[in-house]
Amino acid sequence: MRSKVTIIAILAFFLTISCDFSNNSIETDDILSGTDTDTVDTENDSDMSDNTGTDTDEVDDVDTGDSGDTGNTGNTGDTGDTGDTGNTGDTGNTGDTGDTGDTGDTGDTGDTGDTGNTGNTGDTGNTGNTGDTGNTGDTGNTGNTGDTGDTGNTGTLSIRILASNLTSGNYQSYDPGDGIRIIQGLQPDVVLVQEMNYKSNTDTNYKELAQEMVGTNYYSVDSSSFQIPNGVVSKWPIIDSGYWDDPYLSNRELAWAIIDIPGDRDLFAISVHLHTSPPSDQVGAALVIAEEVKDLKDAHPGSYYYVVGGDFNGPSAVNTNGFGKYGDFYVSGPDPEDDNGNENTNSNRNSQYDFVIAGTDLHAFQVPVVYYSNTDSSTKTYNDGLVFDTRIYNQSILDEYFSPAQTGDSAASQMQHMGVVKDFVISY
Repeated sequence: MRSKVTIIAILAFFLTISCDFSNNSIETDDILSGTDTDTVDTENDSDMSDNTGTDTDEVDDVDTGDSGDTGNTGNTGDTGDTGDTGNTGDTGNTGDTGDTGDTGDTGDTGDTGDTGNTGNTGDTGNTGNTGDTGNTGDTGNTGNTGDTGDTGNTGTLSIRILASNLTSGNYQSYDPGDGIRIIQGLQPDVVLVQEMNYKSNTDTNYKELAQEMVGTNYYSVDSSSFQIPNGVVSKWPIIDSGYWDDPYLSNRELAWAIIDIPGDRDLFAISVHLHTSPPSDQVGAALVIAEEVKDLKDAHPGSYYYVVGGDFNGPSAVNTNGFGKYGDFYVSGPDPEDDNGNENTNSNRNSQYDFVIAGTDLHAFQVPVVYYSNTDSSTKTYNDGLVFDTRIYNQSILDEYFSPAQTGDSAASQMQHMGVVKDFVISY
């Protein structure tokens, strides 16, 4: 009988333990529920610590106080709930810190690539735009639009043009060197040459002459077979050349050359040596040039600046009945002159034979002719251009301003004319 009671007591004890374990199974669900509440943001680390706290509350549900239920101490196994600390594994969510990868947005610093915009060093300032907000500063790159101005390559070009009938040798040649020294002293960029004879008039001879005059090989000549040919020597390349017929002459023609100067337009230069008499022949030849230039301007608007110069053998064609017939050349004064105010250009200095006449577009850029001292900061300035006669200077002045010209160069036995210079500063 007593043994039956003992068996019943044991069964009751195990039933009590079974109930405790079934109650404790709820904690596992709570743990899973806590895991579901984690979000991607690292800020949820605080949520995870809350879950751990919740699990501790669940441990309080255990009747630890039932000391008699020593078996319940087995519930200490619930401490396994500390396994909830496994939620700390949620710290793996700290992987969300990978969102810090958004810091990769710092890659926006690549906007520094905007520095590539025209390479304006100023844009390098955008490097400071490490913050995306700073990228707003990239709007400043709009300033690069100003670089469009670079496309225009805006600048200025100085051109000194010389009319040069300065031969002093036999057969009207430059061989003795008097005229060459004058040209070197005047420092021209473009020389409108008359009586262009040098040595044997070969290509090699002409290149040598061009080197002597302006330091390049660029020249053109109407025909080396003419008795006194006209030509052009240039600092810049000559890309085309030819001549128009002077109806009154057969030993030279109306020579022209197209010079590739910097900027959008080329220089169309015309070198002439007009008939002496009658003066009407000078007008007739000038009208040939005026007609040709009018047609060129119609066919190629805005392509060229025009200049005609040389030995006109008088002023008869320098008016609106000659070169100025269609308004394409500026034929009004004032004219170039020497230091004494004399504008005459023949050897006796009593007649005006030699001219540089600019097209109206080019004339707008005419500036005073200025020569600089090679010993100090002083200058010699000629507001309307220069008629150059070495005889009016002493050698020390020539050495200072017009080296290597010599006092006697304009007095050479066969020197018949003076050089005439005009300067232009073209904006492009």
